[in-house]
Amino acid sequence: MSTFWNWWAIICTLVFFVLMVSVVVKYWRSNHKADQDHTVGTFDNIEEKDAPPPKLLFVSYAIAFVISAGYLVLYPGMGEWRGLVDWQQSDDRLSSPSTSLDEQMAMQTQTDLNILALVPEIVASGQILFQTHCAACHRDNAQGQKHFPNLIDQEWLYGGDDNAIIHSIAKGRNGAMPGWNEILRPDEISKMSYYLASLNQRHTDVPEVKVELGKSLFIQNCASCHADGTVANPTIGVPDLSDSIWLHGGSIEEIQHTINYGLNNLMPAFEGQLTANEILALGAYIRHSEHTEVERLAALKADSVERGEYLAHAGDCVACHSAEGGEPFAGGLPFVTPFGTVYSTNITPHASEGIGRYDFDDFRDALVKGKGKEGYLYPAMPYTSYQYLTDQDMIDLWEYMQSIPAVSRRNDDNSMIFPSNIRLGLLGWNIVFMDTDPIDYQVPQELKESVEDVEKWQQGKYWVAGLGHCSECHTPRNIAQALIPERIFQGNLIDGWNAPDITANELYIDGWDEKTLTDFLNTGHSDKGTAFAGMADVVKNSLSLMTREDIESMSYYLLQGDTHNMISPDAVPLQPKGFDEAAYQSDIYTTYRQTCGACHGDDGKGRDPIAPTLLNNGIIMHSDPFNTVAVTVRGLQPTYLDKDRNFMPMASFEEVLSDQSLAELITFVRKNLGDRHDPVTPEYVREVRETLEAAGYAGGLHTTPDMYDRRDNNIHIK
Repeated sequence: MSTFWNWWAIICTLVFFVLMVSVVVKYWRSNHKADQDHTVGTFDNIEEKDAPPPKLLFVSYAIAFVISAGYLVLYPGMGEWRGLVDWQQSDDRLSSPSTSLDEQMAMQTQTDLNILALVPEIVASGQILFQTHCAACHRDNAQGQKHFPNLIDQEWLYGGDDNAIIHSIAKGRNGAMPGWNEILRPDEISKMSYYLASLNQRHTDVPEVKVELGKSLFIQNCASCHADGTVANPTIGVPDLSDSIWLHGGSIEEIQHTINYGLNNLMPAFEGQLTANEILALGAYIRHSEHTEVERLAALKADSVERGEYLAHAGDCVACHSAEGGEPFAGGLPFVTPFGTVYSTNITPHASEGIGRYDFDDFRDALVKGKGKEGYLYPAMPYTSYQYLTDQDMIDLWEYMQSIPAVSRRNDDNSMIFPSNIRLGLLGWNIVFMDTDPIDYQVPQELKESVEDVEKWQQGKYWVAGLGHCSECHTPRNIAQALIPERIFQGNLIDGWNAPDITANELYIDGWDEKTLTDFLNTGHSDKGTAFAGMADVVKNSLSLMTREDIESMSYYLLQGDTHNMISPDAVPLQPKGFDEAAYQSDIYTTYRQTCGACHGDDGKGRDPIAPTLLNNGIIMHSDPFNTVAVTVRGLQPTYLDKDRNFMPMASFEEVLSDQSLAELITFVRKNLGDRHDPVTPEYVREVRETLEAAGYAGGLHTTPDMYDRRDNNIHIK
């Protein structure tokens, strides 16, 4: 600094300081002249008084001036004056790495990023540069966010060697994909999205033929860049579409949006802003972060991860923590309650969007106490059941959740009404309604004679009461949405379907045995019917991925019963005989043949692969006819559990049969094919229909899958 500018800075600083002190002293000396009863002016009938400033204000100014004068004496602040403590900018902890970077790099004989990543000083410099220039897009830990890639997962669009990384930072990248919305029809784009989702074994509720047609369309239109979608091309930045990494969102909706409108992503070039050494430091920090992530994953125990994956399947975690057609474990599924809508959260190990900043204790608190890092959880998360997990199973589940890909999907905001939106209130809910007593694995005295295999019964109880959390859907809830333990497994309405009564008494009367129940739970198919709606999803995402031995233990436990869940001494199994001669001759049988017989057979025994049996069907035999009525009103889409055993769609009869006709038909079918003799009334049919219509569940003759996507999700059924 020249002598002129040195004295210019000193004089300006001192003059400004003296002026500020003078102004405050002037007002201090004239303070006594102020008159708080004197009105200076009136504005919209608001009077401004000439009241004196409080003495505290002047005392504060005096303290500030003294501190300022002391700072100017001790530290640099006036021209080239270095201060009595002789402090300089390079002494700053945050500035030191940047100012000494060239010196640090000069000591290195190689520019290999793996070697530079071992030098703490260079990594520290790179981290500061990353926070300044890169974190806004790639997050502060380099895990990325939607549209901006994760830089620590060893998956690189343009290659992950040193040259590619340095090139990306220095020269930038520009990835482009054309939109196809003016070339392909919406249904063709839908088929392509189903094919892409199937590449990473994602379940979609569509027939296999749509996936095959989607593959043909993809090969025809996209193969020049993507081949069949399973091969990456780092030369031009084409991703592998068969893995679980989706830069622009991997839900069905987001995949379709990408195909429709294309992409034009730009990574800016930094060679004009950063020196060569700074770019190398950035690369070293990225490589260091990548190594840290690799070490974290390597520290996970393989056996524990494998067991944890099995437990995650058993707990059906993916079903609740994945939006409809969305990425696994990324959250976004709405749960409509009487108090508003709550959305499941992202539980992937993403630091900002998921649970990447959780440790095991945080995970355990969320899993078994309903306490997250951001506050208490809503009991839509079945922590009241998960609390029964063993400590080892919790550790294994945690290990697995740390091993899955991080997804950058942001959590949705809940829309809960007051006071339900106050998280602390959920602590009170836990205190009042959550039973924290250890689970009792002793066979009740009343069942000791009938339970021959105690170990199997106990194992079944562990799965049913804990990870299986069967009671969460199949048990009625009170006004506070807490389970009623005295009515365990007695059924509950969810999403316009009845999660039916599965008490031991009901199962016994309806003729279930261990084989048929195990077949049903493990495959979704049995001699007593086929799983549909929410239960089909449970089979698809959870029960079908468990061993038959574990499912058999669950069946054994459910059939034997437990406390508040025992077979009544006077219970008698139903024995439907099918249509007799009188039934065939009745007028209502003509209605049955016209509406049901073509698919389910004139005798009601079903037709593979058209429709399941109605004779001896668990839903037809059930004491509550709700689902039988709901199926006829809503229609039913195939579950696509098994492409070789899928039945045809069932049309809705809402616009075909009146409430009176439906009541007569259902009464006829339940009597002859289910041995249920209580009549179904037109009033009951109307009540069910109006309930379903109010929520948008009722269909027309040709019900389509997307009808359910367009319904009002803010309407709560019961």
